[in-house]
Amino acid sequence: MSDHYRPWGTATPHFWTSPDPDRPAAEPAADASAEAGESGPVQHQAKQAAASTDQEAVAQQSAGDAAALAELPPGFMERINAVTAAFGRPEDHHGLSVAGVEAEKLDQELTALFGERHTYTVNIRELRGWLAFMTGDHGTATRWYLHTAGLNIGLLGPSAPQSQESVKRAIHLWQQVTDHAEIVRLGSDLASVTALVLGSDDQALRFVQGRVARHQQPPQ
Repeated sequence: MSDHYRPWGTATPHFWTSPDPDRPAAEPAADASAEAGESGPVQHQAKQAAASTDQEAVAQQSAGDAAALAELPPGFMERINAVTAAFGRPEDHHGLSVAGVEAEKLDQELTALFGERHTYTVNIRELRGWLAFMTGDHGTATRWYLHTAGLNIGLLGPSAPQSQESVKRAIHLWQQVTDHAEIVRLGSDLASVTALVLGSDDQALRFVQGRVARHQQPPQ
C-alpha cells in the first residue's frame, strides 16, 4: 500500500450496514501505560468515548451513505465479514495476521473504487487500526486513528462528532504506547489534531502536551 495512505476499530458486519451515524466504538482496553501523573479526567474522557455495549465500531457512515451500500461490488461483504470474524478470536495470532493482509487488500481496492474521501475507505482503515491494536501494536493503532480523524475532518469538519471521537480514541491508544521517542513523535501530531478538533483549552490537549513534555525530559 502506498505510504500516502499510511496512518497519520472493533467492527462487526453492522459497521457497514447500520444507518446510525452515531453508533459508538468498542473500548480498546484498559490503559496499559499506568505512568505516574498520567491518570485523570482525560483517561475517563477517552474511555467514555471508546465505550460500547458490544463490539460495535466507529461510526462514520451517514444514512445517505448506508443507502449506497449497493455500490459495493459482489463479494466485498463476505470478505469484510471474514476480517471482522477474526476480532472474536484474539488468541488466534495467525488468524489476525491473515485478517490484516485481507484488510490491506480491501483498503487498496475500496480506495481505487471510491477514493480516499469516502466513508467505505474510512471504515476499512479503522478496521486496520483495530487489528493493529489487537496485535499489540499500539503505535500503529494510534496512527490509524489519527489518520481516520484526518479523513473525518476533511469529510465532515473538525466539529463533527465522528472527528472528535476519532481523536479521543487516538489519545486513549496513545496512552498505551511506552517507547519514549514514539510517545513524543505521535504526541506532537496528536496535539495538533486535538487542538483543531477539541479546542486549545480542552483538558485532553493539556494532557497530551504534558505527557509529551515529560517524555522529552532526559532521564534523571
